[in-house]
Parts: sequence; structure tokens; C-alpha cells
Amino acid sequence: MNMQILFKAQPAAPSLKANSIPRILRQHFFRRFFDNDTLSLEAETETTVVRALCAVAVPPLMVAFWLLPRYPSRSIPGIYFPGRDIWAITSDRYFFVLYSFVAMGLVATFEWEMLFPDRADFQILLPLPLKARELFRAKGLALLSFLGMFLAAANLFALILFPAVSTRSNGNYLHSVWPHLAAVSLAGIFAALTPLALEGLFLCFLPSRLFRPVSTVTQSLSITALLLLFLLYPLFGSHMQTLLEGHAAFASFIPPLWFLGLYEYLILGQAAPAGAASLAIIGLYATAASTALALLVYPAAWARQKKTALEGAAQARVQTRNPFYALLHRTLLARPQQRGIFHFLRQTIARNIHYQVYLALYAGVGLALAICSIVTLKAAASSALSLALWKPGLHAGLPLLLFWLVSGLRAAFAFPIDMRARWVFPINLPFPGRDAKSAKTFTLLCCAALTAGVLSLLLALHWSWRDLAIQGICSAALSLLLADLFFVGRTRIPFTTPRLPGRTNLAIVFVLYAALFPALVLSTVSLELATEANLAILLRILLATVALHILFIGADRFFQQDSPDGFFEEEAAEGPQTLGLSQ
Repeated sequence: MNMQILFKAQPAAPSLKANSIPRILRQHFFRRFFDNDTLSLEAETETTVVRALCAVAVPPLMVAFWLLPRYPSRSIPGIYFPGRDIWAITSDRYFFVLYSFVAMGLVATFEWEMLFPDRADFQILLPLPLKARELFRAKGLALLSFLGMFLAAANLFALILFPAVSTRSNGNYLHSVWPHLAAVSLAGIFAALTPLALEGLFLCFLPSRLFRPVSTVTQSLSITALLLLFLLYPLFGSHMQTLLEGHAAFASFIPPLWFLGLYEYLILGQAAPAGAASLAIIGLYATAASTALALLVYPAAWARQKKTALEGAAQARVQTRNPFYALLHRTLLARPQQRGIFHFLRQTIARNIHYQVYLALYAGVGLALAICSIVTLKAAASSALSLALWKPGLHAGLPLLLFWLVSGLRAAFAFPIDMRARWVFPINLPFPGRDAKSAKTFTLLCCAALTAGVLSLLLALHWSWRDLAIQGICSAALSLLLADLFFVGRTRIPFTTPRLPGRTNLAIVFVLYAALFPALVLSTVSLELATEANLAILLRILLATVALHILFIGADRFFQQDSPDGFFEEEAAEGPQTLGLSQ
């Protein structure tokens, strides 16, 4: 880990005042929420903070402005604007509650590893003349500052503007402000403290060897659930009356609806929908429980983390011969260089928490989009709502997952977490060339495993073998083309290339994803549906896949002609730094 990134050097002073130690520690722990290899480069902490706060604060502000002409009480005289009925207004309130919940949940989940001090913090700071309670207090205050800052950014502008927009001209503005404040604040607090409580429980009760895989799965599922709730907003927003009047049994399991019920009950009183009071009670109890649990487990988890960092986690490694890897060594990985790079990728991802967090983010996005395309609401004759599967959306699930799997692996390979670990490659493989394409082989194997898992689920849903075969062939073709596209011209070994400032334009990347992603998924679904109706189309798909694969091979060779095929010069390593606390 690059200590120059983790710790900023403090100016040396002849005598360090006692009251400056807590401030320095708080600043250090606060910077660590932003100074990490997957989020920012060195000396970009302030810029990263401003960008993050702006990214969180702008969406609710823009939605509030967009709603301005839709409320008749604020219409411009002489110009007609369509009014908002009571359930449309409820849907608007639900958006702000949902946004606060999702934004704070994503912030806490993304910073999962930084909610508690890690091993580097304990091993570097404890040998200094510091007390453990000073570290505990500084970390706690930094965490509260971090979460409070994002909670304010996510809700401040909407808190000022939306009540002003939605309050009638003869109404009381303050009567609209405080229900909004209570609902969005409690929603954000619950969403932020729940991951903190979960990680504390994992640290307290899970063995060290299980903590990392369980945490990764929990992060991925949390991101999936949060994004899924946000993507389902239009669907839920169109059924507000049914959800709040108690006609949907699953409404009690949707946390944002708890706080929407609180919003409605506080602002309407006895005129609130029938189910609002019960949902509000669930939300209040859930927030109190998550807060109490986080406060209880945080000190215990801190002590467990400190003990593990100082004593080390005992991990027994059992070397077993895997027949699958033996088969790969005889086929796809015939060269020793290919085998070395392939297992380097596999073991690096399995051992490094930064890559697991990064891949969990991509997996969460893919799962959320896939589930959103599959799940719909079905209204029964009794006006009750229930969740149902949408068959055309099932065709889009696997292409969605494959796209985000390949793009996630491709992005993770470009992040060097520890450049010191690459010394073996310049010595034994100074010019990796085509052997670096083992990353593409690794990606295709991951795609094959994902395809097999999804096809097993579709088989459980009683899909015919004919439809499964079409889905499998189309998915294999898409996996091959995605791997060709994302790895074209790539000759460097993953995790060994330093990040250079100014080489990534996020706006261009976003536009490319926005244009490429929908086109690939929609075209794949259309081809699958057409092939099910006319099997002859399958031959055209195979021929087109072969032609595009050959074209990508040619493009790959062309781009490799002028690309450098070696390793960058080693950078000079600086000495250890102590935050100026060693005086």
C-alpha cells in the first residue's frame, strides 16, 4: 500500500500541542475515506470531496426544479400548467425519501472497508505515542462527519425548494418542511447505519477466513438492492395508492416506504392513507434498532479488528490439485507464461479486497438492472399487488450481466493497487506480448460460469431445452465479442500498469457506455426472440459472430503495432511518514 497516498506529511514542529493531536487524527481518518486507489489519485482529496458532494446534491435539486411548474399554486398567471393529484404528490415525496435512502446506503456500502480502521492504521499509528482511545474517538468523529456531510448534501437543497414548491399559497411552509426533514433524515440515517452495524456483526462473529467473502457478497447484494429500489421508482410511483393503503403485502419489506408512510402521517395526520401509520411505526423501530446495534457493536468490532491487525489472522493453506486447472494447462494455457499470468490474476482478485470491492460495485449494478428488467407488478381482481416475472425481461437478464461482468473485469485490471508486487514480471517476462491475453481467457471463463448459472435458473423456471440452447449460443457469441471489444490492443499484464493523471475522460466513457450498453442488450434480446420464432436466424448469428471476431483480431494486431510492450520505469519510493505525531 502506498503510504504516500494514505498519509499526508505534516510539517515538523519542535513541540506538538496536545490539542492538535485529535485534530490531525480526525483529518487523517477523514482523508482516508477519499484517498484510496480506486477513488482518487494523490493530491486530489479536496477535488474528490467537492465532486462527490456535487454528484450527491445535484439530482434532488434538479428534480425539485423540474416539479416547479407542475404545482398549480406556483403557476405563472396567464399560463396553464397541469395540476398534481394527491397520489402524484405522494409519488414526488417518495422520490426524495428514496433518494436519501439510496444515496446514503451507497455511500456507506462503497466505504465499507473504511468504516473501521484497517490493518495499516493499527500497525502504523499504534506504535506512535498515541492512546487507543484517541484513535477510537478520532475515527468515530471522522465517520460521523463523513456521513453527516453526505446526508446534508443529499437533502439540503431539496429540503428548501420542494416544500416551497408543494406548499399551497395559503399554506404553512414550516408545516411542509419538518415532515420532509424528518422523513429524509431518518431514511438516510437508517441506510447509513445498517451497513455499519452489519460489518460490525461480521467482524465480531465471523472467522477471519470467512469475513472477506461474506463482506464482498453483502456489498454486492446491498448495491443491487439499493439500485433496484431506485430503478423501480417509476413502477412503484404509479401504484402509490395501492402500496400505502395496505393492498400490497410486500410493502412492509420496502424500507423507503416506511419513511414515506412517516412523511404522509406527519403532514396529513388522520387523513393519511390507511397503511401509512403502520409503515411509519416500522420505520421508527427499524431506525432505532439499527442505531442501537451500530453503537453496541462498534466498540466490540473495533477491539476485534485491533487484535487481528496486531496478532495476524491465521490462515491455513491447503494445496490441492484442481483437475479443471490441469485441463486448462493442456489447452488454453499451454505456455508457462500464460499460466503464470492467469493464476496471478486469479489469486490477486481472491486476496486483494480493493478489487473485490470494485467488482462488487459492477456486480451490484448488473444485478440491479437485470432484476429490474425481469420483475413487474401484477394487479389482482381484489386490487392487491404482487410481484411477477416478465418473460421478455428474462431474455435481457443474461446479456445485462455479461456486459457488466466483462466491463467490470476490464476496469479492475486497469487498477494497480500495489505496484511493488510486479517486480517478478519485468525480470521473467519483460515483453508480455500475446501472453498478456490470458486476461481475456480469464474473462471468458468467468462469462462461461455466469452463463451456466443463469441457464440453470432458467431451467428451474421450466424453459424449454430449445430456448435454453438459443440463449446459451447467443450468450457465448456476446461474451466473445465483448471480450474482443474490451481487450482489443491490450498487451500489458493486468494490475501492473500505473495510473497516469489525465488519461481517463469520464464524460467520454459515460457516453460510450450509454450508447453501447443499450444497443448491445436490445439487439441481443431482439435476436433471441427472432431466433425462437425462426431457427434459421441462428446460422446468421454464428456467421456474423465469426466475421466480427476476425475483424476484432485484425484491429487488435493493428493497435498492437505502435503500442509499447514493456514496463514503466520504477518510481522512487519515499520513506515512511508519521503524520507529525512522533514528536
